[in-house]
Amino acid sequence: MGFGDKPFALFDRAVEPALGAVSAVVLFGMMALTCTDVIGRYFFNQPIYGAFEITEMLLALLIFAGLPLVTLRNDHVTVDVLDPVTPGWLLRLQHAAACAVAFVSTGYLAWRLWLRADTLLGAGETTAQLKFKLAWLTYAMSLLMALTAIAFLILAFRPAQRAAQSDGSASQGLGP
Repeated sequence: MGFGDKPFALFDRAVEPALGAVSAVVLFGMMALTCTDVIGRYFFNQPIYGAFEITEMLLALLIFAGLPLVTLRNDHVTVDVLDPVTPGWLLRLQHAAACAVAFVSTGYLAWRLWLRADTLLGAGETTAQLKFKLAWLTYAMSLLMALTAIAFLILAFRPAQRAAQSDGSASQGLGP
């Protein structure tokens, strides 16, 4: 299914490649940092100063940048025990309800993260070694969580997906 086949395809064309690139760069940075730190630590007895803190921050960024991507692709882990026997109308209703709950939940978390970032900024909280202001990472996490909430809202307007059948066939969307 291409971008044009989905409601709000413009959002996908703008967000998916950007967040995919950010995630790839962050993951590559984590890998390069870890490799360099290990080589420096064991071969030259010179670890990278603050490598652990940098890795922690990059990991948080990677997770929160991945959330909107996983949501837009409808790739969250799901329990589909009753999918084969659930009528189409009920599956669509379940899909809409799940998206609504997820939208409210992620929107609430985005708001709470923003408030936490405000608190961290006011208190001047920093990391222990590098003195990086934690508020900036928390603001980024809040914005990415808000983007995830928007992705859940968009997902609500897309057809519900049945789980893949055991014979290996692909998921089927259910029409309106």
